[in-house]
Amino acid sequence: MGGSTDVKETEYEKELAKVYAEEWGYYQENIVPFENQVIEDAKQANDESVYDDISENTNLGYKKSFSEASEGGLSNMKASGINPNSGKFKDAVSDMSDTEASVTSDAKSRSQVAGQERFIGKMSNVMAMGQGQSQEATATLSDIATSSQRKAFNDASNSRQQTDSVLGAAGAIAGAAGSYYKNLPDTKSLADMDNVIAGNPNAYGDGLAT
Repeated sequence: MGGSTDVKETEYEKELAKVYAEEWGYYQENIVPFENQVIEDAKQANDESVYDDISENTNLGYKKSFSEASEGGLSNMKASGINPNSGKFKDAVSDMSDTEASVTSDAKSRSQVAGQERFIGKMSNVMAMGQGQSQEATATLSDIATSSQRKAFNDASNSRQQTDSVLGAAGAIAGAAGSYYKNLPDTKSLADMDNVIAGNPNAYGDGLAT
């Protein structure tokens, strides 16, 4: 009666507490700084400046690719004898500019989405780390930039090919019409060329060879 109710720690419990203390100290010293770094990296991934950089890099990539494609397309048109002051030449330049504006806008939106997915991936890793789970690899800014550059090159290349194809077809039609016109009777005027291009050679009457 009236004796002490304190329960003394056993030697095993003392050793166990010592081990826990050492592990906790190791965790605080070595693991926590790494966790904080991962958390801070995830926060920075959603900073507005990051998205601005992604957008700027995408825009520069498209400007460069389309500039090179446009120069090549213009050179081809000049080599084909298309007058730089002609409507055909100006229409081709306008079409390439419109295409550049359209695909660049789309690419910038896609890159922004990629940046958002990168942030979400990093935050998922923070949660996984807290639960003792393994982390998944996330896209880097370099990965996003590389993907954007590749798409810029492909879009610019496709735009130039389409322009070259249209101009090539137009040149072929004009060449065929010119060749056909040379064989027309001398009494026909230049105005009759419209009938050749329109596919109405019979408009010339009986004077044409059948």
